[in-house]
Amino acid sequence: MAFEIVCCVSLRDPTLYHHLMPLARQPQISRIWIVRHRKIDRGDMPKARYILVPTRSKIWRFFRMIGICLQLARRKQVRAFVSFNPIPYGLFAFLAAKLYKKPIHFGFIGSDWNVHVKGRWGRFLLPFIRCADFITATGPNTQKEMTARDIPARKITILPHSIDLNRFTVGDPSTARYTAIFIGNLIHLKRVDLILQAFAQVIKSHPRARLCIVGDGPLAQPLKQQARKLDISQAVDFVGYVNDVRPYLADARMVIIASEHEGFPFALVEGICTGLVPVSTPVGTIPHMIADGENGLLFPAGDADALAQSIHRLLNDEEFYQRLRNNSLQRRTEFAYDNAAAVWQRWLHALPNTSKPYR
Repeated sequence: MAFEIVCCVSLRDPTLYHHLMPLARQPQISRIWIVRHRKIDRGDMPKARYILVPTRSKIWRFFRMIGICLQLARRKQVRAFVSFNPIPYGLFAFLAAKLYKKPIHFGFIGSDWNVHVKGRWGRFLLPFIRCADFITATGPNTQKEMTARDIPARKITILPHSIDLNRFTVGDPSTARYTAIFIGNLIHLKRVDLILQAFAQVIKSHPRARLCIVGDGPLAQPLKQQARKLDISQAVDFVGYVNDVRPYLADARMVIIASEHEGFPFALVEGICTGLVPVSTPVGTIPHMIADGENGLLFPAGDADALAQSIHRLLNDEEFYQRLRNNSLQRRTEFAYDNAAAVWQRWLHALPNTSKPYR
């Protein structure tokens, strides 16, 4: 019999879209209630029904979301809750799910685990996480860290990042306008300042190189000022936040991640599936997917010189670039929706037919 699930979450639109699409494709799910501040601006989400809570004051929004989760939990058709943000949205879902004895999922995609659970919120959050019914991690490293914090191993599953491969077609690097591209929030954690420092070195020997920065955030203006001080403004395009990143990915040769902490960013997945060579810091799940010198390049976090050397290496050796690109594309099918859908299917199949607690 078909049933409903509730998702109380923030996340940026592309990330949430990719996470929910494998769920939306499950035949036993008739509706996904999405409790959020706005609709996903990425495309139609099958079976989605939004309950929007516009941003006013945080306290008003939080109480409103708690009330909505409690109201949805009363519905007999609602079988489970799904959340990817422990603070505060996961706690809202947890409260409603446990009060009405319905299963609750906590998903960790990187920053929430590193910043919240491993940070100052950890001692408060861990008791709630241990009581969740289903917990997903991006890879083995996070999974091990979870079990080391006494989260039951039987509850933890790796949820692979997945995208619609039909939408992300492989581009032609020989016609690409951009040497490299970054996609993400313009915040300190992403270290876009380091990418600019490295690119300033690249420009000296490759004056035709170009960098594309896709995204917005509090550091947008400081980063533009940095580009001017480095005298590389003419080679760097800040395009801001865009709803569809595919045209920019199709026009680049490599995708760069310089983060100090990550899970496994969707920007990297989208880049790999479009045929870009990944150049990244070895953080989070990334080293489990990218082997240095085989299907991408890894450089130490915070090392602009090492990043510049990686870019130089790919620009100076076309044969090496093509080998890494071809090896990276061989893993493309690992990011298909079917892989994530299989994880959800196992959990959904084990859900009880009543509102009794999930064991």
